[in-house]
Amino acid sequence: MNYYYIDFENVKTAGLKGIETLPSGDTVKIFAKGGSDQMKFNDIKTLMACKATVAIEDVVTGTKNALDFQLLTNLMVDCMKRAGMSTPPRFVIISADHGYDPAITQMKKRGINNVFRAVTIKDAENGEDASKSAEPKAQKNTRRRPARKPAQKGAAKGEQKPAQKGEAKAEAEAVKKPAAKPDSKPAAGQEKAPERKKPSVRRVHTRTINKSTDSQKN
Repeated sequence: MNYYYIDFENVKTAGLKGIETLPSGDTVKIFAKGGSDQMKFNDIKTLMACKATVAIEDVVTGTKNALDFQLLTNLMVDCMKRAGMSTPPRFVIISADHGYDPAITQMKKRGINNVFRAVTIKDAENGEDASKSAEPKAQKNTRRRPARKPAQKGAAKGEQKPAQKGEAKAEAEAVKKPAAKPDSKPAAGQEKAPERKKPSVRRVHTRTINKSTDSQKN
């Protein structure tokens, strides 16, 4: 005995593949929104000819992931009702949505190991469990050190370019020359004594008077 919960908004009619081979003891519940019109006439004929019990569950919309929550709630109610059976049935979610897998993992942690997920009914009949791909695996430390960038051509910003020959020679000559002595300046508060001026020499022009000549004139 198996129970199939079809997330019709996710898998559409492709998820019903294999329904024609189900026995009469199985149950198929199709969860679809009220405005869904994706089911073709041939698919309806296949449902009517199916030996399994088929039920279409209307989904109350208005919130995000409303269909997913209602599908899981219906599944858990059926699971609890049949928990005391000697051979518990399998409960299979037909969907490609990995969002169901954490819920299935939590059930397995609590001892409920008969809940699975498959993409089609045929995959479920073949024993495929799509929820196993969600089990956590030990991840290796794949961190890599950042690769060093190759040195760019030319001097980078802030780096000094090597001095050219002419500049190197001028620097060498500047090192050889003795440093100029600083000008001796009087200390603060001391004034330089004024320089004494040399006395100016005044020349006196003398005039020689010839007395003899003057006396003759007289």
